[in-house]
Amino acid sequence: MKKILIRVIMFTVFITVTIGLVGMYKFNVLQDDIYIEGSSLTIEEQNTYLLGSWIEPIPGNEKEFQGFILNDDGTAESINMATLQYQKWQFKDGKLILTAKSIGNKTSSVGEEIYTIISVNKKYLYLKNGDLQLVYKKSE
Repeated sequence: MKKILIRVIMFTVFITVTIGLVGMYKFNVLQDDIYIEGSSLTIEEQNTYLLGSWIEPIPGNEKEFQGFILNDDGTAESINMATLQYQKWQFKDGKLILTAKSIGNKTSSVGEEIYTIISVNKKYLYLKNGDLQLVYKKSE
């Protein structure tokens, strides 16, 4: 009788743990799906979450993508944008500051784009500049 009771208890514990783990995966409770507010990013989290390639669909051509690459040395690169060449980036006070060279017809200028980081995780970056809100996806 004791052996049966022990087996029932062990089976119940096993099922409970299994359901809990599957639920964490299914309902996105894993670490990769936790969003961090931009203003609370630490230096370590900046490296974990911000570095890499970020893309968004090109407005009017949803099959193509554009974006930027944030390198660990502070340089930045454009993705699929010939007339806007990102040169460097920095993170300050919850803001992503991108320095870019804009190339037009026989003219060029260098300026900064400043975005408030609404939130970020390992897959998505939510930015805001005035009324403009952008969602970038991490590209592998």
